[in-house]
Amino acid sequence: MDQVVSYLSRQSVGGKAPAITSAMINNYVKDGLLPRANGKRYQKEHLVFLTAIGMLKNVLTVRDMKLLLDSEIQEGGEQAFYARMLRETEEAFSAAELGIDPDMDESEVTSAALRLALISCAAKTACEQLLSVARALRPEEDPKAKKEQEKEAAKRAKLEKKNSKANEPKEERP
Repeated sequence: MDQVVSYLSRQSVGGKAPAITSAMINNYVKDGLLPRANGKRYQKEHLVFLTAIGMLKNVLTVRDMKLLLDSEIQEGGEQAFYARMLRETEEAFSAAELGIDPDMDESEVTSAALRLALISCAAKTACEQLLSVARALRPEEDPKAKKEQEKEAAKRAKLEKKNSKANEPKEERP
C-alpha cells in the first residue's frame, strides 16, 4: 500500500497530485468504492479507481463517487475507462484554460477567476442533479432512496386504509 500511496502522490492532474493516504484507501475499500487488494497486492485496476477517486473526491461524496464508478467502470473495462477519463480530463482542463493570458491585468485575472468559479459551481450543481436522477433509476442500490420508497409506500398504505374506512357504510344505531 505504501507503494500505491507513493505512486499516487507522484501523479499530477492539472498540476496537482491527488492526496490519498493509506487510511483513505482502507475506508474506500470498506465503503465498497474500491475493490479489495489481491492479498496485499494492488493491481492496475486499483490504480485506475484510485486515480479517479483522487480527482473526484474534491467535488463528490463517497456515495456519489461509488454510483459513478460502479456505473462507468465495467469489470475488465478499467483500461477503456481510464483512457476516456484521461481524454475528458485533458478536454476539461483545456477548456478551463481558454482565455487565461499571462499578460492579463489584475481586474482581468479576478474576472476570469470569478467566471471559472461560477462555472465550477454550475457544473457541480448539474452533476448533483444528474446523480440524483441516476440514484432514482437505481433505488435498490441506494439505501437512502430505498428507505424513502418504503416511507412513501407506508404513507400510501395508511392513506388508503383511512380512505377505505371513510367510505365504508356506517351502521345505523337504533
